[in-house]
Amino acid sequence: MTDPASRPWQLLIVGPGIRFITPEVGNQLVRVFDLSPQTRLIEIETDEGDVSVSRVWPSEHLERVAAIEADIDAIPGIRRMTVFQSG
Repeated sequence: MTDPASRPWQLLIVGPGIRFITPEVGNQLVRVFDLSPQTRLIEIETDEGDVSVSRVWPSEHLERVAAIEADIDAIPGIRRMTVFQSG
């Protein structure tokens, strides 16, 4: 799979059909997440059961996002900020 050091998140793959997710398929899934950042979950149906693929972000990354949101919310005149994510 793509070098994890080059991206801030890790790929999380779980489910009974995981053996079908080869390194090549893993690389393709990383590419899908790179090209479609709004994607939060991919479900793959296999002959042995479903596989769920998602991204796991490190806590410091999420803390930085929360701090930026708080800074924007604290600006005088701004009443609220809503961050929309696909779901």
